[in-house]
Amino acid sequence: MNKALFILHYSPPVHGASKVGDSILNSSIISQELDAKFIKIKSSDSIDVIGKFNGKKILYFIELFFKICWSLLWFRPQIIYYTASPYGFAFYRDLVVSVPIKIYRKLSKTSLFYHYHAKGIDSFVSQSSINKKLTNFLLKNTTILLISKLMKSEIRQVNTYKNVVFINNGVETTLNKEDFLNVVSQRVSSNKASVLYLSNMIKEKGYDTILETVRKVKESGLDNIEFNFAGGWATNEDEQFFNNYVKEYNLQEYATFHGLVQGEKKKSLFSNATIFVFPSRYKKEVFPISVLEALSYGLPILGFNAGAVSKIINAKIGVISNKELIFEDLKKMIVNYQSTDNYKVCREEYLSKYTIDVFERKLTDILTSS
Repeated sequence: MNKALFILHYSPPVHGASKVGDSILNSSIISQELDAKFIKIKSSDSIDVIGKFNGKKILYFIELFFKICWSLLWFRPQIIYYTASPYGFAFYRDLVVSVPIKIYRKLSKTSLFYHYHAKGIDSFVSQSSINKKLTNFLLKNTTILLISKLMKSEIRQVNTYKNVVFINNGVETTLNKEDFLNVVSQRVSSNKASVLYLSNMIKEKGYDTILETVRKVKESGLDNIEFNFAGGWATNEDEQFFNNYVKEYNLQEYATFHGLVQGEKKKSLFSNATIFVFPSRYKKEVFPISVLEALSYGLPILGFNAGAVSKIINAKIGVISNKELIFEDLKKMIVNYQSTDNYKVCREEYLSKYTIDVFERKLTDILTSS
């Protein structure tokens, strides 16, 4: 059995890359196929400091460096998997810790995989010739893992890698077949549409757009729609904006904020929802985990054209909208997408493409075949 060293993000904090890391860490498929050791990339204690520099990151970097050196010396992996960052302090951290990995690879036959969950490689290398040289140095003779073919343009200026492969994200379902049918039965028996926003509470992810939609629902006299928001605040300003907006327009009976949810609370929100909204305009959006989670509950999706969202959503399972049309599109979805048949179609889309088993099996095949 090959030894594999996984250097990756996992919760906390909760974000797209850490959710993928959680699934790798807990994967029965990977543990059966590989003798795996895991090192956590610590960079942020909460989502509000992601992308920002602070003193803790230096300490985390030093800790990471020595853990990697120790593992290379005593664990001696044949496979190294690394969750890479395309720019910023995290890029330079990856660059420095790659040095002992490159030295180790010269002394042993080792396959190295860099998995990118975010955009930014191309914009970073375009800033200067030095950035381009450093990125090419980092990725020399490696296999690059990208989560969507839409990201292929990210490495158009990189020419030192050995191979590039694409692997969609996957998520674990918390519902068996019987549970799902019970959830569907409860949905169709309700006379109220329940709209769920579950993502990080930053404006780029669109919670402000949904708040505007809530206001329009109230002003239109529609009393059969409720909105639930869940996620972690990015800043105090975001929290104040949300609370002030709800108070100013008296939306308390229409909009409920549940905070950062996990476990049974998260399951309850997905189960009780009838439509999932993902109005992201985040420039670095790629393959959102929350959309896949919604599909695992059979929820139709109302999303914006960000990242690979338009590749995930088709006319059978949802609508690609925009800020100007979201209110009208939501009303149409309430009429056309809240049905037993449609909930089942959404669930089948998940089962055929986005289960955690599909992701874990493909990742294991990639790691063991190179």
